[in-house]
Parts: sequence; C-alpha cells; structure tokens
Amino acid sequence: MNLFEQFTNSLWNFRSYRSLSQTKGGKSFLYIFLLFLLVYLIGSFYAGIQVDTFINYLQSSMEDNVPDFRLANGRFTFDGEMPYRIEDNDFLLIIDTTGQTTLDEFDAKSSGMLITEGEMITISLGKPETTSFSMMGPIEISKDQILKFLPSLKVVFVVIMAIAFLFAFAGKLFGILMLSLIAMIASSMFRQQLTFQNHWNVAIYASTLAMIIKLSNTLLGGPLDGFMFLIYWSLAISWAFLGIYNMPKANPNHASPIMEQADGNPQAE
Repeated sequence: MNLFEQFTNSLWNFRSYRSLSQTKGGKSFLYIFLLFLLVYLIGSFYAGIQVDTFINYLQSSMEDNVPDFRLANGRFTFDGEMPYRIEDNDFLLIIDTTGQTTLDEFDAKSSGMLITEGEMITISLGKPETTSFSMMGPIEISKDQILKFLPSLKVVFVVIMAIAFLFAFAGKLFGILMLSLIAMIASSMFRQQLTFQNHWNVAIYASTLAMIIKLSNTLLGGPLDGFMFLIYWSLAISWAFLGIYNMPKANPNHASPIMEQADGNPQAE
C-alpha cells in the first residue's frame, strides 16, 4: 500500500485498518512525518504570508506616518509635533520631550506608554513603571535603523518556524502515543488481539482526518479555535475505535496479536 493509498484509506475505509495496523514501523513513521511536514508547511506558509503582510504594512506606515526619532547617549529626540499621540481603544501612546505631559492623561486608560526626553513610562492595569534611557548605556536606536531591521524579521520568522517544527513533531508523536493507549481500550472492548505496534499504527492513521480538519481551521482564520482541541481528539478517538471495530476478528483457535512477515503478508504469531 503506497502513501496515497494509506492516506485515502485512513480517511474513510475502516475495513482497511487491519492492513494499516500491520504496516511496518518505518513505513508508518514516514507516513506521519511526511503528512505532518506537509500540514506544517502549509500552515507555516499561511502564517508567513500574514507576517510578511504585517511587516510590509508596518514598514510602509512607519515611513509615511512616523516622524524621525533617535535615542542616543540616554537622550530621546523626536522631530514630530508634540505631544504626539496614538490611541487605540484602551491603549494610549504619547511622545512628549517637552516635559509638559503628565500621567494624568492616562487616567481613563488601562494601558499605555509615555516617552519623554529622558525616560519611558509604561502603564499596565493603571500601574506605571519607569525606565530611564540613561540605563541603556551606548545603545542607539533611530527610525532608519528600525526600517532597515524590519525586513530581517522575515528571516527570523523562518528560522523560528524551522526550529519550532522539531518541537511540534515531538508533540505530535506524544499525541500518537496517547492515542495508542486509548486504542488499547478499543481492542479490549472489541476483543481484538493487537500488539503495541498495531495500536501505534492505528493511532497514526486515525489522526489523519483530525489533522486535515485542524489545518482547514487554520486556513479559514480559526473560526473553530475555541473547540479545536475537542474536535481534534473526538475525531481521532472515533476513527481509532471505528478502525478497530471494523477489523476482522482473529481466529479463536489461534487468537494472537497480529504480526507481519518480512514479505508484508500478515500471519498469526
């Protein structure tokens, strides 16, 4: 059974789960690795488009709407009209190097930031926290530097996603292990004689539809995010139970775990 047949059969052909459960370990591992890699790449590409769009928008907006500024030698300079205000719902940003703006401006806001010539005051839940620019030592920041740095965030995103893949795949294998243990309950209920390898394979293929649904939710903007955990595990567990339920019963005179010969043909141990 090739990879495409494994994929299609795992979705709706529950009678094929006996054969799928006998798949050699390397072949089933390759299947879940390639499927997860494909799903991860599609999801990452979608996220990458959003990040790219946001960075381009931020860069363009900053070039056109934000006056020149510079932080050097513990002193912040700003070329725009002051006080410079950016307000969004409960958040307020004020830049004023004249020293005329006070924290009273933030009384009606739950969060915000006040930048003066010598310090930055952040307000969170109505509580201010002050950071003096003199504490930053030789650090220099300017509008031009930030504009040059923004495109490099795209490379940083790619590196982070590549590293995150390793952790995400490890998490997927742990989920397969949990589903394998749940599949053992189905085997006991339906009196099937399966090895741990058989259960592991069932868990891999029973996860296929759940992974596709999860990817679809991501591509549609996450309308089911609040229920995705429940949907994913409900589908995976249901497919594991249905796959095991539809397996032909072992011969009662030779009831033993399903094994596989080197040539791929199933036999009883």
